[in-house]
Amino acid sequence: MKVDTIIQGDALESLQAMPDASIDAIITDPPYCSGSVGEAQRSAAKGQGLRSENLRKMGWFVGDNMGTAGLVWLLRSMAFEACRVLKPSGSLLVFCDWRMIPNLAPAIESAGLRFQNHITWDKAAMGLGNGFRAQKEEILHFTNGKPQYYDKGTPNVIRCKRVSATDREHQTEKPVDLLAQLIRVVCPVGGVVVDPFAGSCSTAEAARQTNRRFICIERDPSHCATGEARILSTQPELLA
Repeated sequence: MKVDTIIQGDALESLQAMPDASIDAIITDPPYCSGSVGEAQRSAAKGQGLRSENLRKMGWFVGDNMGTAGLVWLLRSMAFEACRVLKPSGSLLVFCDWRMIPNLAPAIESAGLRFQNHITWDKAAMGLGNGFRAQKEEILHFTNGKPQYYDKGTPNVIRCKRVSATDREHQTEKPVDLLAQLIRVVCPVGGVVVDPFAGSCSTAEAARQTNRRFICIERDPSHCATGEARILSTQPELLA
């Protein structure tokens, strides 16, 4: 199995090609599919949950206007593969919107993983909106049996500024520092972390910063190119 690589392809097909019990952790930010109240509005949405400046800069991306059933099917299928490829002490961390937790948590758990914890990313500043304006996102933590942890000093509420609109290379890009904190807890130094919905491959950068190996999977060729440029700018030997 080749590591320190970016795979352009389907998340499920790429996971299916990986050996059993070969991965230390899976950390991923799949489509949220939750920016509208009803299923019809969700399927027809164009830019749900994203700031207008990000939509103008990068447009919309495939998959984020699936219905709830489609997202549940996708992540439950991914979770079945996670059970197989993760080591017995491995972890799966999944970013999600709070509205999808009641649907996604039991679906992923039903694949055979243990729902271990619920992590909150505090973005340190409010976003757009009315009333109680959003300042956080959720990360669901599942384990493949009894987990092993490699950093015991990280809380389940992590405060980290979001990536600014001017610096963002993907519509929903997560901060490298946030991903690095997650990786330190669930993946050993020298271990392998996989991101099946990699976007612009922030996970790869975070893995290398923390001396871990990575496999990023992304279906969009333009985002794969962005990810390769990200890695080549700091460690060109990895993708040689």
